Amino acid sequence: MILFRRSLRYLFAFKPSKRLLNVLLPRFIRRKIASGLDLDTGPFNRPIDDVRLVPIQPNSYLAVYYKHYGADFGPGVSLYVHENEVLRFDCFGNESGHYHSLPCLSVVPGSDRIGFAAETVEGQVQQTADEIIQNHAAHLGKHFRRHICDFRFDQACLAAVVAEVRNRMLTAHREAASTR
Repeated sequence: MILFRRSLRYLFAFKPSKRLLNVLLPRFIRRKIASGLDLDTGPFNRPIDDVRLVPIQPNSYLAVYYKHYGADFGPGVSLYVHENEVLRFDCFGNESGHYHSLPCLSVVPGSDRIGFAAETVEGQVQQTADEIIQNHAAHLGKHFRRHICDFRFDQACLAAVVAEVRNRMLTAHREAASTR
């Protein structure tokens, strides 16, 4: 079973396989597969609201959203390079906030989470911005696909887009907090 799950993860890491998955399967099944195997089927196949794609430069963008995951909720962002998710940040506050350096190829679900040092949602959003700007190259370098490892960002463009995304995440958090 472990070998089967691992082979599915690698199979769906490639763009043609993702497109085939999106065409052949209904959305609710794609979400079930993605949550069970932690496959990247794109930002629109997740339990998230109000997804906005913010381009950084050719072949890269940030997907900004507000996420509901069980009892946890909060702003989030994912970094995509060549249609592959490289980083995912879930800023839920307290001990629930975490991020993932992808692809998540661990056999044990949830063992790939990296906790935030910050306790508040605002602090986690700031840590997210810092992690993307300062450490994106280390996360890209760990990817198993060569063209993603070799991808380089224009630092000025990345910093400007991350500042915009940070403001969107904080605004979404404030709006959600005011409606509760």
